[in-house]
Amino acid sequence: MCSKVYFLDIQTFSGNFKLFENILLKEIKIDEKFNKNDIIGVKIHFGEKGNRAYIKPVYANWFCDFLKRKGYKPFLTDTNTLYKGMRSNSVDHLDNAFFNGFSYFPVIIADGLRGESYVKVEKELDILKEFYIGADIFYSDGLLFLTHFKGHELTGFGGSIKNMGMGCAAKRGKLVMHSNLTPSVDRDKCKGCFKCLKWCNVNSIKNVGGLAEIDKNICVGCGLCLEICDYKAINIDWQIESSIMQKKMAEYAKISVEKKPSVFVNFVMDISPVCDCYPYNKNPIAKDVGILFSDDPVALDRASFNLVCERTGYDPFKKTHPSVDSLIQLEHAEKIGLGTNEYELVQIT
Repeated sequence: MCSKVYFLDIQTFSGNFKLFENILLKEIKIDEKFNKNDIIGVKIHFGEKGNRAYIKPVYANWFCDFLKRKGYKPFLTDTNTLYKGMRSNSVDHLDNAFFNGFSYFPVIIADGLRGESYVKVEKELDILKEFYIGADIFYSDGLLFLTHFKGHELTGFGGSIKNMGMGCAAKRGKLVMHSNLTPSVDRDKCKGCFKCLKWCNVNSIKNVGGLAEIDKNICVGCGLCLEICDYKAINIDWQIESSIMQKKMAEYAKISVEKKPSVFVNFVMDISPVCDCYPYNKNPIAKDVGILFSDDPVALDRASFNLVCERTGYDPFKKTHPSVDSLIQLEHAEKIGLGTNEYELVQIT
């Protein structure tokens, strides 16, 4: 059975937000998914400071205002990153979000001050059986995903599945997806301040010869020490095979919306070659396509991918990242029951 994907073509879309409302009410039937006074997380990437390709705040404001007018309680949300930057702790993350214009509606960083606030979910899928979801996303009544569809250096493209899987995971979950190894200390960079030792929740970091050392038999891989270290002396092996990472990401995506009503919107515009996590962005790799809506994230990402390739005349994601098979995430997501690759494209005018 195919899923419906609703498409606003950038070539004909005049910016009439009434069309958004018609899709959400008449096609998606959002009133049948959410209940009055439900607290709805609007999951979005706020863009790293300096990046310009992220979804513009005017869109986020409209969706939050729509939800509020319908009697729901929306909040904008994301989780902290593993890497050092403006989104690795909630103080900097909020500062970054406000700087980039997301200041009209409540913003909550879902996994706490340093990524330590999560809910552990146990469910055995093909690869993983434990999942660590940002607590405030887990405890929300429903989710609306606003996703910038673009290229990605590890997954080929990043769409709703990535926004769900990587975006809803706390730091500990991100570490599981990005690496098969626990963190290690670069003894050449370590200054012996032992700030990491004081913050380690499981006492896996020891003073060995005046420098920090992580006991891999105790470490749970939460990633907190990566944020704590002021000298970038703690590292993980990022060179995980793309296919494994994509499958883990799809499994996290499934758990993030398990038994939770959700709606998905892809902004296939400003199609940058890499993630919005960078403090800059290069020229788009394809022309703007439009905005797509669905209640099936797999069908939505497949339709977005197909439209980009059709409009471009080739696969720009493969051209940009030739070593990555970006369709693995879609195939695995369908296999585990997240959605279907079969879709009917309904153009809205």
